[in-house]
Amino acid sequence: MIKNQRLLGFALVFLSSLGFSMAPTFSKRSYESGANTVGVLIVRFTVASLLMLLIRQFSSGERVWPQPRLMFQLFLLGAIGYSGAAFFYFTAIENMSSGVSIVIWYIYPVFVVLIGWAVFKTKPKRQTIFSLISAMIGVAITVGQPGNATTKGVILILLSSLTYTFYTLSGSRAFKKTDLYTGVTFVMAGAATAFWLYWLLAPSSTPVLFPQHMAGWLWIGALATFSTVLSTSSLFAGLKILGPNTTSVVNTVEPVLNIAAGILFLNEVFSVQQGVGAVFVVGALVYLGVHETRSQPPVVLQ
Repeated sequence: MIKNQRLLGFALVFLSSLGFSMAPTFSKRSYESGANTVGVLIVRFTVASLLMLLIRQFSSGERVWPQPRLMFQLFLLGAIGYSGAAFFYFTAIENMSSGVSIVIWYIYPVFVVLIGWAVFKTKPKRQTIFSLISAMIGVAITVGQPGNATTKGVILILLSSLTYTFYTLSGSRAFKKTDLYTGVTFVMAGAATAFWLYWLLAPSSTPVLFPQHMAGWLWIGALATFSTVLSTSSLFAGLKILGPNTTSVVNTVEPVLNIAAGILFLNEVFSVQQGVGAVFVVGALVYLGVHETRSQPPVVLQ
């Protein structure tokens, strides 16, 4: 067991980012099998919900169902926060480059710090601000490129980023009232329900396509297991230790890991620009990590 809880928190959030960074690879493989975005998301969150129910049922320790009000709050985290951020993002990137969209989306840590400071009075530490600035520069360099951003696309990306901000801040408070497995189960169920409703209520002109081959279903299974269940559980476990400010800064490593996954699994090319950006991001995380792991452990949100 890791005695330094802050170090454990960093490891958990990094594991979460690693899992989320694999999502584009798994999704792209699923699309090659005939699925589209909504079809993939429906299967992804349905499988994730079933997996979490099994994990919760057979995990050690007593699990108590939360009060109805908290159940509803956790369900809305998935139905509005998680699914809303995903829906806005995937809709936006249909008409703009992924590099530009990632740069815009990763203003989310700034939102987390500023809104958390204004609403929850969680004043950021000096090293958090320094690390955040360095990480933002790194993200911009890593994936920044000329693109075809539209006003509609930029608005949708900002909505996605803002929605994810409230998802993070609200989750940091809701999860202290229940155990990790129960909380993630309700979040997954909420996200799955939202996309099933979308399928049922969407106009007939909006297709929902599922994989046509077994390989596509297996890729979605990997997406649900590693980039959803494992990543979300690790995120909220780390969030409970580090708090939303530090967690959001650590999350900026995700674009770097995303590029690494593309190079390893999708035969994408590595550039000097990406290397320079990665140095800024990783340097920010090392700097923040050194200061945070010297803090008094453990730190749990109240």
